[in-house]
Amino acid sequence: MQDGVAATRLSLAQMPSDTLRRMYTYWQSKCRTDRLPARKDIDPIDFPWALGWVCLLDVERYPMNFRYRLDGTTIAERYGADLTGQTIDAVKPDFHAALLRKHFSEVAETGRPSVYRISLRYGGQVQTYTRLALPFARDGTSVDMIMTVSERLTPDYEDRDADQLFR
Repeated sequence: MQDGVAATRLSLAQMPSDTLRRMYTYWQSKCRTDRLPARKDIDPIDFPWALGWVCLLDVERYPMNFRYRLDGTTIAERYGADLTGQTIDAVKPDFHAALLRKHFSEVAETGRPSVYRISLRYGGQVQTYTRLALPFARDGTSVDMIMTVSERLTPDYEDRDADQLFR
């Protein structure tokens, strides 16, 4: 068994999770014509069903980096640390941080949402989750924040499919 991370890009139209679909629909309702919503356009009261799974990341440019403004409580509990205030460089193992940097850079540069199924094998354990990343921009075009919503997949999925990714 080798440690590592594998990610599969999923179609926004075929998200496997009701939670992620609901959040994507909410985000779309906040978009203004061809402009991205700003952080001020969303209200956490509107999505209590997802709060523990939500992270907010400030986009820092020159050089590109991402700082956790908020690390969802459920995510922090499962990860074993609250990353609020830290950059993704604090994420361990390093290969997971590198994947996050790649995915978040893609969202920051394109201004388009993305959804990935991610399987992480580290220390003999496998964790599989689906993560939706949504861009926000104060000026409507230049991404300055990313909101993520993650949902852990069932152990059955992990046992059946994750091993296939690491062969």
